[in-house]
Amino acid sequence: MKKIICLFCLVLSLFAEETLEISAKKFFSDDKNGITRIQGDVHIKKSKDTLEADQVVIYTDKDRKPISYEAEGNVKFHIFMQDGREIKGHSDRLIYESKTGEYRLLENAVLKEVGKENTIRGEEIVVNNENGYANVLGSDSKPAKFIFNLDDVSVSKKPSSAKSSRSSKNKSDTSPEEIQKDKNTQDMLSDPSKTIIPPQGNQ
Repeated sequence: MKKIICLFCLVLSLFAEETLEISAKKFFSDDKNGITRIQGDVHIKKSKDTLEADQVVIYTDKDRKPISYEAEGNVKFHIFMQDGREIKGHSDRLIYESKTGEYRLLENAVLKEVGKENTIRGEEIVVNNENGYANVLGSDSKPAKFIFNLDDVSVSKKPSSAKSSRSSKNKSDTSPEEIQKDKNTQDMLSDPSKTIIPPQGNQ
């Protein structure tokens, strides 16, 4: 039989409060240290946002207001961005910071925008609800980093300035390397999953 726990005064911003509804098989609370541990088919709902996992640990402040959440095992979530877009994702672990509205998906992370083909993968994906962006990191064996704006792609090194300077050149003045670089940039913009910036150590 699942237990239903309602925690009030979840601070989403300096002045906003919402009700947090949690269902799970086991519930342990350590008020002295501000730790609440929830285990077994955990389902958390905050407004329209949902989080599912095998285990979730909630850290609270002295006023019992949630500071952060750490979910482990079969983590899935569905959030509604402030601009109205829906984001779904899953990973082995997830950390949510209440104050910043930031989600960190860790290990085998996948993020998808509902209603679009945009899907990104990495060992760590950081989603910011306020700013509406996702920062994606690869593993040590395949280091990669890019910014996915949930609407279009903005890589760390924006090619716009370089592209505009080359537009004044004649085609005959453009080297084969520059032509290939332009093609690679267009490929990344058309397919966000290919948007990968190599390690910066060689620059």
